[in-house]
Parts: sequence; C-alpha cells; structure tokens
Amino acid sequence: ARAMERVQGEFQPTTWQAFWGTAVEGRAAQEVGAGLKMSPGAVYVAKSRVLARLREEVQRLQAEAEAW
Repeated sequence: ARAMERVQGEFQPTTWQAFWGTAVEGRAAQEVGAGLKMSPGAVYVAKSRVLARLREEVQRLQAEAEAW
C-alpha cells in the first residue's frame, strides 16, 4: 500500500485507472479499456508500466527497512 501511495502521482490518471481496474479489481482489459477509451493493448501496457514501477519501489522500501 505504501509503494502504491508513493508512485501513483508518477502516472497519468487513466494509466493508474487501467492498472487499478485490471490488477486490483481483476476486471478484463477489454472492459477497463472500454470505460477509459483505451485499447486492450494500451491497458496491458499501462498495467505493465505501473507494476514495474511498483516492483522498484517495493525493493527500495525493503532495502530501506533492512538498513535500519
């Protein structure tokens, strides 16, 4: 949750909504894309970008916690 809070502001609202709809809510890319006026492919790209950034942030937070 902390990582999501930290990186959300780095993305356009539609990119975040595409990620949230597919990764968190478990909705189909086609359904999410229709609501956001994005192709399913664009939804997958958005999800992938956010997930990659979240992985980086989680690793950074873990390293920070281990340093304590």
